[in-house]
Amino acid sequence: MNQRDRNLRTPISPGQRVARYGLLTALALVAGYLEMLIPLPVGIPGVKLGLGNAVVLFALARMGARPAFYLMLAKVLCSALLFSNPQVLMFSLAGGLLSWLVMAAAVRFTPLSEVGVSVLGGVAHNAGQLAVVALVLSPHTALAAAPVLGISGVVCGALIGLVLRGVLAAIPEGDLHE
Repeated sequence: MNQRDRNLRTPISPGQRVARYGLLTALALVAGYLEMLIPLPVGIPGVKLGLGNAVVLFALARMGARPAFYLMLAKVLCSALLFSNPQVLMFSLAGGLLSWLVMAAAVRFTPLSEVGVSVLGGVAHNAGQLAVVALVLSPHTALAAAPVLGISGVVCGALIGLVLRGVLAAIPEGDLHE
């Protein structure tokens, strides 16, 4: 879509915006719940595929940094209320915030593909969680888990980036920008 077409688009209504955020939040929550059902053969807590993050990445790519931030917050808060406890909320919020910050900066300032941005997001998410582990539980525990979480951030980030690439190719851009 060229710049002229973007300028001619009609703005979305507040109701459409709420519906869009609600739909994407629900999709992120369902994806996060589904990944809880997929056991990963790793003995360290916190290693997940990051399916819910694929929705945040989609929002980042199609809607921009601010909508992706709001979606990430909604996903983390609702997931904690529905599926976990306050301690997990701390880990998820730290990981989500750092991941969003790194991915938003990568989209804005680097020529990285969706896969590269997703890998950075996966590694940053795990780094944010490890920082909270070091502060709340034990620096030694964080250091012991760091290699596994670093590798899983790269591998799972690459897989989610490939999924996102396919989704972005399958869904036309349309007028999702705010």
